[in-house]
Amino acid sequence: MSTGSPYTGPQYAQGPDGRGGRSNSLLIGGIAFALVFLLIVGGTVAFLVFRSSGGNGAGNGTGSTTVSDSASATTTEETASATTTPPETTPIEEERHCWSPVNERISENPSGRLRGGGLEITPPAIFDTRANTTYLHFTTDAQTAMAPVEGSWVSSIGVGKLQWQPGVEYPGEKAAAERLVSCLYGNASIWGDTSQRTLHDQVTEAVNIQGMPGYRSTAVLKFGKHNFTKTDSTRIDVVVLDTPEGPSVYSSEISIGVTEHEDAAAQAYESITGLTG
Repeated sequence: MSTGSPYTGPQYAQGPDGRGGRSNSLLIGGIAFALVFLLIVGGTVAFLVFRSSGGNGAGNGTGSTTVSDSASATTTEETASATTTPPETTPIEEERHCWSPVNERISENPSGRLRGGGLEITPPAIFDTRANTTYLHFTTDAQTAMAPVEGSWVSSIGVGKLQWQPGVEYPGEKAAAERLVSCLYGNASIWGDTSQRTLHDQVTEAVNIQGMPGYRSTAVLKFGKHNFTKTDSTRIDVVVLDTPEGPSVYSSEISIGVTEHEDAAAQAYESITGLTG
């Protein structure tokens, strides 16, 4: 156990004057003599026994045990049978995981608009930073616009083309929209120093925008711990539409409580169209 002070070495029993007592010295001397005597006698006996059993280690058959080949084989078989061979790895059901293709940018933005996949939007002026990247899984040809909140934190809106992983059937717009929300929620790398995140109020509904059918899935992501002063949660909005160019997605991630961002995101949603030329 710890005594709360540094260990300084063994502590010996002491006599009344603070030094080692005479009786203790005599006792220790007697014990040492007995131990030496036992070692001498024991060594002599061991030598005689060893000599009588063959002595040189090669043995004459009387002091050794030979393991036959059959016994060795039996032991090997028993060891093998006692070892459980691990089962083959079950193939991972990839459709349950979040996957991302290479974000290859092939579209060009029309003047004053963002284009990705089969969709275009008009970004509000406050979203004045552009990036040919996306935080969404299953998305390529992405274009994102961002607006600062505080520090390095931003709200964002964007469009892109959906691309499901090879060998896995595209699940349809409804399942895709819900999957993108789920993957976004679980992507810890994009949520900075926040923690104790929880997802609330997820709603998925059918939509039809300019003749393009699809689904819109929204949810609120709350931060249990954070360092923000302007917000404590984010609204996630994912719209997956069946466009002539294939499944495409509009998304936004907006800091709740930052009114100008919330109003701008509503305007961006209303601006969604198919390709205009």
